[in-house]
Amino acid sequence: MHTNPQGGKKPRSVIVNAIPIVNVSTGIGRYILSLYKHIEKLYADEWDIGYFDGATLHHKLPLSASNRRSKSTVNLLWKMPPLLAFLARSYLHSRRERRFMQHAASFDLYHETSFFPFRTATPLPVVFTIHDISLYRFPAWHPKERVMFYNRNFPRRLGNVAQFLSVSHFTKAEMIEWLHVDPARVTVTQNAYDEAIFAPPLPADVAAARARYALPERYFLFVGSGDPRKNFRIIPAALAHGGLDVPLVNVGWPGWLTEAPRDASVINTGFVDDADLAKLYAGALALIYPSIYEGFGLPVLEAMACGCPVVTTRCASLPEVGGEAALYLERHDSEVGAAELAALLRRLAGDSSLVAELRARGLARSRAFSWDRAAAETVGAFTKVLQASA
Repeated sequence: MHTNPQGGKKPRSVIVNAIPIVNVSTGIGRYILSLYKHIEKLYADEWDIGYFDGATLHHKLPLSASNRRSKSTVNLLWKMPPLLAFLARSYLHSRRERRFMQHAASFDLYHETSFFPFRTATPLPVVFTIHDISLYRFPAWHPKERVMFYNRNFPRRLGNVAQFLSVSHFTKAEMIEWLHVDPARVTVTQNAYDEAIFAPPLPADVAAARARYALPERYFLFVGSGDPRKNFRIIPAALAHGGLDVPLVNVGWPGWLTEAPRDASVINTGFVDDADLAKLYAGALALIYPSIYEGFGLPVLEAMACGCPVVTTRCASLPEVGGEAALYLERHDSEVGAAELAALLRRLAGDSSLVAELRARGLARSRAFSWDRAAAETVGAFTKVLQASA
C-alpha cells in the first residue's frame, strides 16, 4: 500500500469482483473497466483497489475478454442440461468463493458487480451494483441453470449488503418495487461511455472499417446478443416489410441463439473491438435497438456519442438514456412492431436531413453522461458505508 501524500494516512481499500471482465465481454465487464479506470484516475491516492478475477488478485485492471478458458467455460455451460450446468456453475462458484475469502480478508470494503455477493470470512461492508432484475422478473428469458443458481443465492445474500448501486433511475425504482429495498440504501450511478473511444471518427477511418468487414456504404446496425429481450427478430421482418435494400449489420455474441442469424438482409460480424465498433456506429444510418427490457442500454449511449441516430423503444430505462434524441417504437411485438419499425427505417433511409438532425441531437444528449461523475458517486457511496461501519 502507498500513503496519501496529502494527509499521510493509509488509503482505504476495496476488493472488486472483476470476473465479468475476463469472461465473454458484456455490458457488466464494460461497466467495471470504465468505472474503475476513472476511479483510479481520480482517487488513486485515496483508494487501494484489488481486482479478483475468479482465481487471483490483481492490483491493475485485468485484460478484457482475453481469457479463452473463461469463454470455453461459458460456452460449455450453455451446452449442458440445466441441472448439470447448475451443479457445474455452483461448484465453480464455491471454488471462486473460497479463493475470494482468502484475498478479501485484508480489505476494508467489497464491491460486488455481478450476480450476488460472495461470502466473506470476516464481516466486510458490501456495496452491490445491480444492473437489472431481469432474472427475478423475467426468468423465462434466461437459461434455466442460471435462474436456478440465482434463485438459490441472490435472496439470501441481499441481507449482507450495506449499500446498493443502480445503473439507472429505472433500475432503482424496480429494486424498490420488486425487491423492497429501502430507497435510502440505493445510490444511482448512471453508466456512461468512454470518450476516448466513442466519438465521431474521421470519415477515412469509417471507410477503412467498412472495408475490413466488407460492409456496404449504407447499413443499419444492431449491437447485442441473442437474448430474447433484445427483440432482434423484428428487425429482419421490418427490413422485409419495408422493402428496403439496406442490410443490417449484426455485431455481438449470439448467446441464446445456437448460431448467428442467417438471413439475406443480415451481415454477421461477431465481436468487434471497441475502436472498430465506434467506427461502425458512426458509419451506420442508425442503430436499431428494439429491446423490451434494459437496466441501462449502453449501445444506445455509445451510438449517440459517435453521431449515430438511434431507433429504440420506450421500454424500461431506454427513454432515460435516449431522451429526446432518439426515435421510439410505440409497439415492439412481432407484427405491428415490425411494420412500425419498417416505416421509421424508410424515413431514415430517405431523409438525410432527419439523419443529420438525429446525429446532432445524439451528440448533445450523450454529453449528459459521465464516468467521472459515476466514479465520484461510487466513491461517495463507499465512503458513506465505511463511515457508517466505523
